[in-house]
Order: sequence, then structure tokens, then C-alpha cells
Amino acid sequence: MSKHIVTGALLAATLTLGTATTASAAPPHGWELPAMSVPAAHAISQGEGVTVAVIDTGIRTDHPELKGRATEGPDFLKANDKSQPWYGGHGTAMASSVLDVAPRAKVLGLRVIRDEDDPNYQGGRLSNPDALSQAIAYATDHGADVISMSIGSRKSFSGYQEGDLKAIDYALSKGVTILGAVGNLGDKRAGHDNAISYPSAYPGVITVAASTQDGSRASFSSVHSYIDIAAPGVAINEADSRSSGRTSGEGTSTACALAAGVSALIVSKYPDLTPRQVEAVLERTASHATRGYSAETGYGVINAEAALQAAAKLTPEEKVTIGETGTGLHFGPGDDGTPKTYSQGVDSFMVGVSAVGALITLFLLLGGFWLFKSGRRVQAQGSWGVESGGPVAYAQSVPPSALPQQNPYQQPAPPQHNPYQQPAPPPGQWPPRQ
Repeated sequence: MSKHIVTGALLAATLTLGTATTASAAPPHGWELPAMSVPAAHAISQGEGVTVAVIDTGIRTDHPELKGRATEGPDFLKANDKSQPWYGGHGTAMASSVLDVAPRAKVLGLRVIRDEDDPNYQGGRLSNPDALSQAIAYATDHGADVISMSIGSRKSFSGYQEGDLKAIDYALSKGVTILGAVGNLGDKRAGHDNAISYPSAYPGVITVAASTQDGSRASFSSVHSYIDIAAPGVAINEADSRSSGRTSGEGTSTACALAAGVSALIVSKYPDLTPRQVEAVLERTASHATRGYSAETGYGVINAEAALQAAAKLTPEEKVTIGETGTGLHFGPGDDGTPKTYSQGVDSFMVGVSAVGALITLFLLLGGFWLFKSGRRVQAQGSWGVESGGPVAYAQSVPPSALPQQNPYQQPAPPQHNPYQQPAPPPGQWPPRQ
């Protein structure tokens, strides 16, 4: 099942789906699990005892791929449409990808956005702007060990929400590992703008890009310096909510769900590891970690078996509570080496503020220059045709409008004495007496 990213209205707390419909060469169904070494990892862990919260469009718990392994929590849109055929399409597909990787885990479905097939979709607007933060807090307080967010903001000014960041900090302080899809806006040939997308851009979220079968970036996958790792995102075999079977889907949404499944394997086997440590082992064992970082795929495609082996060597760290140093930090790279042909996206709000500031500065500079030139002109005018001891004679080329205007409230300045000027003779006397 595939979805488009859709633009929401400005200043609306919009979240949009993170899957894509970009055409690509079709790998065989089920290629994604071997590509991440999941079959070998299952000899170590299958996700026992772990709950993964899928924050999405809701899920269909009666689907054969989810039945007995999934429950649904509150609908944070406060709607009553679970019986509709379009309900939970995207969320059900994401839940199936999580369970494909971690078959003994449990899924908790939490609805914060509508499917595009929903007649009330309205371009992705949220009827409850606090839905995401409420869902994260609920998942944390109701036993979630991992949170998967295959969703993303798609507006110029209000993608960032302080309440969402605080909820993420709260979940991290409780030891919950959080993953987010980077977004499907990376194909410039298709007119994409590669915009920054939340919640994946929040500090502390493990940001997932989509890869192809050869490990390279899927053409639609956004390019950003906060990407951590990649997972398969093309021709993925996922549950179809409108049937009892499966369909082919693609996008960074699916990549995020698969990565959440691998995180569940790690947390199941090593429950005392902190979210930062889970992120670290995913990065250090990814496909091109030894070659360095890339803003296209982070440290590369996840290797579930290698990550579990690396996790076995770690000593659990102490969890950080809210307010202490380190809470909410993003443990990403420094110089990311982003290719010059790809934009890392822009923070439109800051660009707007900078533009306004630049315009104000320009006006001030122009005004100062005008005042400076005006002062020079008046000064020059005051030195033309001056007769010693007599009135000012203005050049004929100066228009009347350029004459200085008299201020009725200003006292006339006393005449300045010229020590080299002879006193004028009395009337009728010429030449002046020596």
C-alpha cells in the first residue's frame, strides 16, 4: 500500500504519511529481511516481551498479519470511524513490517493522522494539534519499549512543536527508543523540495532513510544531516488493510517500521540499554559505517545480526532524567559530507525572519545614505556665492524646493565675526576713510 506526501495548510499542525509511490526497479517480495540479516538475527532474538507503539493512522487488529499480536489504543483524533473501509490502511501496513522483523513482539496502534482515503483527510490537517505529543506520552506510560513514527510535517512554519519535543524527551528519559521516517521529498526531478520534516528532525529520534536493494538511497528519500541509518524502502511486502493479504509498498515509512522492528530485537535481548546505546549499535554496525557518514543514508543499511552482537558487548548506561545534561540531545555526526547536488532542506521560518531582518537593514542603510547625501548637499549649497558680510546668494541651478526652510521655533544664529573683514562705511561715504 502506498501513499503520497501531501502539503498541509500553513500554520496548521499537519502531519502527513511517509510512504511514496515513486517508480523503481522491483526487487523480489521479502528481499528486505535478508538485506538486514534478519533471518540470522532471529537465532538471537525475535522481539519477545517488547511492545512497539505504531503512531500512525490506526491499525486493523483483525488483519491476519496482526491478529493476536496487536492492540489499539485511543484515537487521538477523537473520531468514531473504525468500521470504515479506509480506516487504518497505512498504520496496518507499518505494523506488519514491524512484526515481520520482530515476530514475537506486540504492537500498540495509536491514531494521530488520517489516511488519504479518508473523506475527512483535508490535506493532512490535524483536528487535534496535540495528538502526537499525547500519543507519545500515552505509549510511554502504557508499556511501549519502542515507538515507530512513519509520519512527517509538511508545512513551512509550524512543523516544529515544542509540546512534541517535550513528549519525546519524556519518552527518552523513560528508556523508550524512538524512530522516525525522514520523508519522501528527496527527488528533485519530481519537483521535491527536500524540506525538513518533524518528528524525525527532533533531537533524540533515530531518523531512517529508505534504501534500494543495492544499499543506495531510494530516489524519493529525503537528504538531511540528521539521518542516522537506512532500511529497505522499495517494493516491500506489507499488509493490505482492504484484504486479508499483502501488497507491495515503498517509502521511508516502511523503512522506519522495519528499523523499529530491528530495534525491538535489540531491546528484547538487552532491555537495560538506553535509547542512545540502541542508536549507537545500529549506526556502528550499518553497511558503510567504516567508510563514513552520508547525509543520504546515514551510516548505511541496518544489519540486525551485527547490531545484536555489538549490543552484547555494551555495559548499560544510566538513564537520563528530564532536566539533566544530555536529555534530548541528538547523538549524530559532526561534518556529514552532504553531496553538493542535494539540498539539506531549509527552516522556512528562520529564512523568513532572516529575510525580514535583511530588508530592515537594507532600508536603514539606504536611509542613512540618503541623510548623509542630503547633509552634504545642504553644506555645499551654503558655500555657494557668499558675499562677505552679506546675505547668501544661491546658485541659479538650485531649485526653490532645495532652499532651506525656516523653522519658526528656531532662534536665528548670531552672525559670525570675520577678523579679516573691514567694517562697512556709513551710508553715503566712499571710499571708506583709512
